[in-house]
Amino acid sequence: MKGKKMLDDDEEFLRSKSQIDVFPKWQELKPLGKNIHRRSYHSCVTHENYLYVYGGYETNEGILSDFCRIPSPVSPKPFCWTSLTKKAPGDKPQEQIPGPLRNHTAIVHQNKMYIFGGKENLMSPTARLWIYDFQDEVFIEGKECIIEGKKMAVEGHQSCLWSEQQQMIVFGGFYNEIGYRSSILQYDLQKEVWTMIFKGDNNHAQFPKGRAEAGVTLIGNTLYVYGGCNYESRFGDFWKFDLESKQWGLIVTEKSPGTRSSTSLLIHPQGIMLFGGIHDITHEKNDLWLYRGNEWIQLEEDTSRRQVAEEMLNDSAFDKASQARPQKKEKGRNEPRSFLLLDDEPKNSLHQRRNSVKNLDQKQPTDTVNNFQLNTMDEQKKKRLLQKKNQMLAEFELNEEEKSKYRSSSPTTDQIKNSISVITNQEKQGGQRKIQSPTGKKNAIQASLNGKKPCARDGHSAIVMGEIMVVFGGDRNLMSFNDIYMYSLNQK
Repeated sequence: MKGKKMLDDDEEFLRSKSQIDVFPKWQELKPLGKNIHRRSYHSCVTHENYLYVYGGYETNEGILSDFCRIPSPVSPKPFCWTSLTKKAPGDKPQEQIPGPLRNHTAIVHQNKMYIFGGKENLMSPTARLWIYDFQDEVFIEGKECIIEGKKMAVEGHQSCLWSEQQQMIVFGGFYNEIGYRSSILQYDLQKEVWTMIFKGDNNHAQFPKGRAEAGVTLIGNTLYVYGGCNYESRFGDFWKFDLESKQWGLIVTEKSPGTRSSTSLLIHPQGIMLFGGIHDITHEKNDLWLYRGNEWIQLEEDTSRRQVAEEMLNDSAFDKASQARPQKKEKGRNEPRSFLLLDDEPKNSLHQRRNSVKNLDQKQPTDTVNNFQLNTMDEQKKKRLLQKKNQMLAEFELNEEEKSKYRSSSPTTDQIKNSISVITNQEKQGGQRKIQSPTGKKNAIQASLNGKKPCARDGHSAIVMGEIMVVFGGDRNLMSFNDIYMYSLNQK
């Protein structure tokens, strides 16, 4: 009786934990039509209510070279991906267009997109600069980054637009033949000139260690840098660099998001927002922080560790349930036994052994009952699964009134329904997620799942589009994503 009570308590606990968390400011967006490849470490920019994505990396596909765009989630245009044709100007060879790229960066300035650095293959980074003209829809090869006769081939860096001076600012990264640096490059977008405004040497009293995959953003004349990594470790320090005085300053706060790399640092209406990143091997994060008034405020907790704990709890409960069931008999326990009679062994010993075997087999009826009970339970389980399967298949032949009799209200079922678009505007009660689907709408523009936030990830892109933040892609434990999420910056 005690064992049964423990199992009941575990099941009740799991049921309570399986309820979906609701994050009112988040929405998962479901593009209409065909989705693009899963990816991480791509570049992402926004221009005239469109989100543009170039390249990236996926374990099976390798380094990607596609160029795609999708309308803003708040745009009246249909929310679907469009693959853009890469082409050079009419008088240029078509080979002069960017190919596969990962760990590169991109910014937008005056109707042009500037793509810099990254890896074109698995061997080494590049120092090339590509410029995409949004009006003419062509790629032009820009000026390669060469300083003092050396190519500044880099990957894992971060780029920002210094709009006041019309400059592209590039921080850190891994440089070919040099390693991890905290140097700062500057590219004059008008004069097309590369310069290095900070070398990352010991001439400065205080500056960040060389690193890649840091979170970087620029406000006014100040460059902010959080975290990053090198060969030895990941960082959790927070720095600012004055682009006019060329001086570094360490920002010390009582509370911080902790060590991480591949995080996103964004401009928020009230300060600086930080999302996601990787803290350690197999420990990606999906927490949300706001830096305001020289303090870090945690807006949303990291749920990745809790998800892992719940999976372990599920496994533990399954093990307990397995132990509570009647144990299966060992293989060969009631199988006929054969013995060899040696030449010098008395013949009556064979009779004695047969009697002993007979005595051993006297327990067979009990085992038969147990086996019958197990087989009965298995048959009942198979029967229930078959009935449920038949109900799901039959649902395609029923009208809407009949379908509601078989529909489950479980969270998992709701996610499946949303994915295959078989429901329309069904809202779950009790504070859970609201699922919206375009099925049956003549003028549908998108489907969304309200209240769902991204899972833990790194290598993603996060970008501000007006009053929303959009998160796309990334990976977790080498599994890449192609999902899109929207976060409301002003919703209370």
